[in-house]
Amino acid sequence: MSEPELPQAGCLVDNSAWSRSDREAIAGWWPGAFAAGRLICCDAFLLEALYSARSGTHMRALHAVITGGMPSVQCSERTWEIAFEAQQAMADAAGLMHRRKPMDFLMAATAHQHGLGILHYDRDYDLIAEHGGLDFASVWVAPPGSLDT
Repeated sequence: MSEPELPQAGCLVDNSAWSRSDREAIAGWWPGAFAAGRLICCDAFLLEALYSARSGTHMRALHAVITGGMPSVQCSERTWEIAFEAQQAMADAAGLMHRRKPMDFLMAATAHQHGLGILHYDRDYDLIAEHGGLDFASVWVAPPGSLDT
């Protein structure tokens, strides 16, 4: 499988992509994109990634890998406002469409604010990009459904 086309500015990494980065379809290009600084961290991703730690020691090691190896952008008070606005726009667009993971809205707002894409394996980002009023590239780490087995 070939590397997805990442925006020039890079992509925030969603945990749905991070947790699959060792898959054969991704492992060939991921280290190069990581080393080149094209994969970017934000607080929402860091919280989600650290959730999977198996111990305090593992959490510290994972934190060091992520924060030591990835450029990072911050969420501000305005980022939260943008996330709420996107959620409201989706509720206004159609019934329960706003029922996406809260961290996905925060990630999308962060990407919008910083001119970044989001690298993911999660259909919610396509919906947020289409109906949430935010401008960010929704980039699949691999084609939908290809990593589900």
